[in-house]
Amino acid sequence: MISIIIPNYNGLENLKLVFNSILQQSYTDYKVILVDNGSTDDSVIYTENDFPQFEIIKLRENTGFAVAVNYGIDLALEKNSNDLICILNNDIELDIDFLSKGVKTFSENPEAGFVAVKMLNYFRRDIIDNTGDFINSKAGAPFMRGVGEKDEGQYDKKEFIFGACAGAAFYKPELFREVGKFDENFFAYLEDVDLSFRFQLAGYKCFYNPEIICYHKRGDTTRKFSGWETYYTEKNLVSLRLKNYPLSLYIKKSPVFFAARLRRLIKFFIKYPPGVFKAALKGYLKGLTEIPTAFKKRKLIQRSRKVSTEYIESLFP
Repeated sequence: MISIIIPNYNGLENLKLVFNSILQQSYTDYKVILVDNGSTDDSVIYTENDFPQFEIIKLRENTGFAVAVNYGIDLALEKNSNDLICILNNDIELDIDFLSKGVKTFSENPEAGFVAVKMLNYFRRDIIDNTGDFINSKAGAPFMRGVGEKDEGQYDKKEFIFGACAGAAFYKPELFREVGKFDENFFAYLEDVDLSFRFQLAGYKCFYNPEIICYHKRGDTTRKFSGWETYYTEKNLVSLRLKNYPLSLYIKKSPVFFAARLRRLIKFFIKYPPGVFKAALKGYLKGLTEIPTAFKKRKLIQRSRKVSTEYIESLFP
């Protein structure tokens, strides 16, 4: 069985889309867990009335993506301990064979611990939204492969890659038991890159299957919050690197990290509205204050590392 975890904040219209696409799946052995982040619209009432078979976790406030999904993971592990776990954004529409192909991918690739899918733009379905998460080898910046590109089959190769976008991804449950869940200090943005990094360090591989397709309304939830993406991306990047990079690689890349960060802040200052630069600077400074916490987490992560520095570096294109 698949435990499907959907975090939600005031996403009533989006829920109608994702729920109906789940009901239309060719694979029917699943359990849906909606984690509501204190919505003030009718998201919870709609789910209770129209989908009473779905479980709902009601949080009192908007706790962010990481905390909400972790609640769902805990419930899935408690009630359905041996299931696959599928995490979906609320603004996703699934291809009819999305779940069945996810299950098949694990059976055909036993080395896979988690699976990335091909995400296309909901409004322009020949445009790529994400075909896996990566980290640039030079600047050390995370990026979504293919985002904004026209889909011409350039990412149709099945292969092992760095990581999966948690907007739509499959995971074996033992990964969360053995490595841990999303870092709740991240709140939102880059939490899935951080998780992929930790899974890779622990020896778990990510397999990308372009035949598993969904359609994403990118930013449909977070566009409600001005400056969110810039602030949290800049903040979380500090901990992401400090926690996960093997020491020799971190030392080697640190000058490049600093130079790239400086260039990005200058770019925000010159080419973007003042609010963007302020959000970026504020996020970076907040990230610096979290260094002591990141160091503590780093000790645990690196102590349990099972792969070589060379292997990790090979994952960065």
